[in-house]
Amino acid sequence: MRFPRVKAECQSFYHCVSSVKPSHVAKAVVELCAALNRHRLSPRFSEIWVLHAPIPRIHSGFLNTSRKALAVLLILAAGLVSLRSQDLRSTPPILSSPSSLFPTPAPPTFPTLNKSVLPSLPQNNNATDAARFLAGIKVSMQSPLSLWTQDPRWIRYSNSIEGAFAKLEQLQLNNIRIWRSQNLDTAALSNQTCLYLFSGPDFLYADTFFPNCTTYVMQGLEPADLVPDLSTLPKQTLLAALQNIEAALYSEFRWSFFVTKYMREDFQRTSLRGVLPIIYVFLARGGKEITDVRQISLSKDGTLLNNATGDTKGVRIGCTDINTGTAKTIYYFTANLSDDHIESNPELARFCSKLGPTNALLKAASYLMFAKNFSTVRNLILKTSSVILEDDSGIPFDYFSQKDWTVRVFGTYTKPIDLFKQYYQPSLRQWYVANAPLPLTFAFGYQWNPPASGIILAIHSDRP
Repeated sequence: MRFPRVKAECQSFYHCVSSVKPSHVAKAVVELCAALNRHRLSPRFSEIWVLHAPIPRIHSGFLNTSRKALAVLLILAAGLVSLRSQDLRSTPPILSSPSSLFPTPAPPTFPTLNKSVLPSLPQNNNATDAARFLAGIKVSMQSPLSLWTQDPRWIRYSNSIEGAFAKLEQLQLNNIRIWRSQNLDTAALSNQTCLYLFSGPDFLYADTFFPNCTTYVMQGLEPADLVPDLSTLPKQTLLAALQNIEAALYSEFRWSFFVTKYMREDFQRTSLRGVLPIIYVFLARGGKEITDVRQISLSKDGTLLNNATGDTKGVRIGCTDINTGTAKTIYYFTANLSDDHIESNPELARFCSKLGPTNALLKAASYLMFAKNFSTVRNLILKTSSVILEDDSGIPFDYFSQKDWTVRVFGTYTKPIDLFKQYYQPSLRQWYVANAPLPLTFAFGYQWNPPASGIILAIHSDRP
């Protein structure tokens, strides 16, 4: 029996945590969660989400938490694993809405949630039905997936996703819309294209910051395999895929970005491979009806091909905003944007160079464009964009010359998180001190706590 062994393994951390320095506590929790994942267990509890974080991401402020409180948390996790053991044997865990493995400070007061109502589909649409099913939303009655939505496990999944998006709407998306209407809409309104490189599947934030765009160009290292006909998949296979989607969404719900190394695992674990299932979820939750999905590629000169014969491959999604009737096109390309890869495979750079002027979005970009071997893509964004919205991990602040760019800052900037501490920008810090902006009411980028988050908004002086 593996469950008593796991319980004992978890409880052993009590002695570790209660006897070591606070600076060692984070390591103990990482090891606890790794142990739970080795045994594929997860306590089902609204404030603990272990299975969905193969290695938890721990904020530096967490190290100040008392040893006693953490010891109680660890024993609670062990107890919940024991209580859930029988249920875990029979049913794959589909968890309730994500919050955090660790409690966070109380958020500021937010405006009243104005939850949008997703209208019913006007007709049977296989891609839209698939997207709604994966997003935990009822499908059309004519869909073969309709019967599947009566399964208790899908209902549990639906309730979990619904709760997570309701919380995200309240704490993030509604506040972004308020900020956007006050600071971004006027500058971005004339541009119809959103360029979101290093995005992965994060259509959610592109759509929230730039809802008036009709074209979105996204890129990541992860593939974009087409979603198979869900009604043909064995039930257990599909339920496992739903659990994996929930796991893949964890960091987006919790920190507002995807983590690259976890995406590599999450997007290859089940029969629903690649980024497209996650993009489907965001489309359905954003009130989009999918009208066309097809594999595409690019020729050497950046010409779009309606097949997969080119070296740079991707997917094109046509959709309609149900609320406004606006037709939109989303491109996602699988590509490496380092200088040496662009030199040998210039297709995507040449395609993007024809898009301008664009609204560029950069978020949690790993500070790649601080390095010499990412200068080509950095210069491409600066050349093709009239509006650039980013956190401090995007284009370095010093590249926005006062002659060509009007730069505004919002929120807070003190220093990068410890993982990227070498990319501290003294000039950006001085700009923040000189301008003294108000704090943000939503998280953005690696600084996942709203009072610590910052935004850089650069508007080109001469481009419309």
